[in-house]
Amino acid sequence: MPVTLRDARDSSDDRDWIRAVYRDYLSELSTSKSGLFPALGEWPQREDEFMVGWFNDPTAYPFVILADGERAGFALVARPPAFPRRTADFRMAEFFVVDAARRRGVGARAATLLFTRFAGQWEIVEDQYNRAALAFWRRVIGRHCGGRFVETREAGEVCHRFSTTPQR
Repeated sequence: MPVTLRDARDSSDDRDWIRAVYRDYLSELSTSKSGLFPALGEWPQREDEFMVGWFNDPTAYPFVILADGERAGFALVARPPAFPRRTADFRMAEFFVVDAARRRGVGARAATLLFTRFAGQWEIVEDQYNRAALAFWRRVIGRHCGGRFVETREAGEVCHRFSTTPQR
């Protein structure tokens, strides 16, 4: 099954789709009960705030993940703030694949496309209680980088740091 990426800033339909499934994403993140993610009841008041940053920030790159040409997820690649400067060039700020597309390689292929498109120093941060995300990123990053990544834990989060190179 072919997996591709499409810039979500180019289509109002894609932006609306992300807004619709973002609630599922937040719901899934809140199941860890870590208190790090907003409750669903907070969403209506904050919707514009979240999405404005996605689609208007020149340091953010929002994508729709397509599997066989159909929307299957979204990703937001961001550049960390200039100050305080972090060691990463890119950060996976958000990443979500809908249930129907999971366990079919869609997420792994989309992540690999993003790592190749944005070559450099990366960091991906997960909630330490989100076991599914931890297993997914360890596997995907490990394959992509031949096992060469650093994993650290701090303040309830796990951070993966690694480098990618441009595709030839």
